[in-house]
Parts: sequence; structure tokens; C-alpha cells
Amino acid sequence: MGALIFGTSLALLVFWAVGAHNRLVRLRSEVVRQWSSVDAVWLRLLVRLQGGIAARQVLASEEETQDLQKLQTICDDLLEALSQSRLQPLDEGCQKQVVSQHLKLVAEIRLMQQNAPEAIRPDLEIALSRMRQTLPAAMIPYHVAALIYNEALAMRPASWLGRRLNFKPAMRMDLSLAST
Repeated sequence: MGALIFGTSLALLVFWAVGAHNRLVRLRSEVVRQWSSVDAVWLRLLVRLQGGIAARQVLASEEETQDLQKLQTICDDLLEALSQSRLQPLDEGCQKQVVSQHLKLVAEIRLMQQNAPEAIRPDLEIALSRMRQTLPAAMIPYHVAALIYNEALAMRPASWLGRRLNFKPAMRMDLSLAST
């Protein structure tokens, strides 16, 4: 009788562990999928911005060309950070790097707005406006998926399983200060 109870308890524990593992993996995959949507929005914004930079460089003076080249370099750095986060989508360091590069890009665009000729200012305002409108909207599904995943990861006894599997919580990325 004791062996039957022990066997049943062991079977329930194994079934629970498999179910909890599958749920954590599914939720983690959803966070990664939502991150890929955010990544696609960022890429689309950067491609547009880089196209505008390339077009402006043809007509720009030497000083303006240097400013545009600096902006191009910052765009390239953000693209590199996005590439790294694509390889490790839940890595906090990679995501912090993306936010850092985004902040640099926004700061450089704002600086250029102050010093740029009147012909370029509307293009820079359009770039900032697109970031303000599209990035926060793209982040909402990512944040929802991250919240659900993090809550599941924090629940007991799934937290024990998550630690054993080395699952890390998803980072919440706040771009509200960077994009306004």
C-alpha cells in the first residue's frame, strides 16, 4: 500500500513538473515572439531614418555631413544592439544596451533639431514623432507577455523549477522618457 501511495505521489510530481515546464517554456516563447515584433518596428524606423540620412548627405554641407554621419553611427550602434538582443532576447544586458542606444539616438536627433537648417528640422521631428507613436504601441504586447511570464516564474513551486532551468525574468523596457 505504501508503494502505491509513493508511486502515485511520484507520478503526480512528475506530471506537475512536466506541465509547469511546458507552461514556462510556452510563456517564455511568447515573450520572445512579442520581442520580435518590437524589434521589427525598431528596424522599420531605423531603415526610414537611415534612408533620410543618406538622402540628406548628398545635399549637405561638410559640417552638416559630419552631423549626419554621427547620427548614422548612432543608428548603426542601435542596429548592432538590436542584433545582439535578437540572439539573446531575454538577456537583460542586451536589452539595456538597446534602451541605451535608443536614448542616444533620441538625444542626438533633439540636438540636431536645435542646430540643423530649417529644411532638415521637419524630417527630424517626423522621425521623433514616429518613434513616439509606434514604439510604445509595439511595446504593449511585449510588456503583457513579460508580465504574465514573470508572474508564472515567481509562483511557488514553479519558481523552484525556473531556478533549476535557469529561466530569468523578462525585463520591462520603459521608453516613455526616451521618446517624449
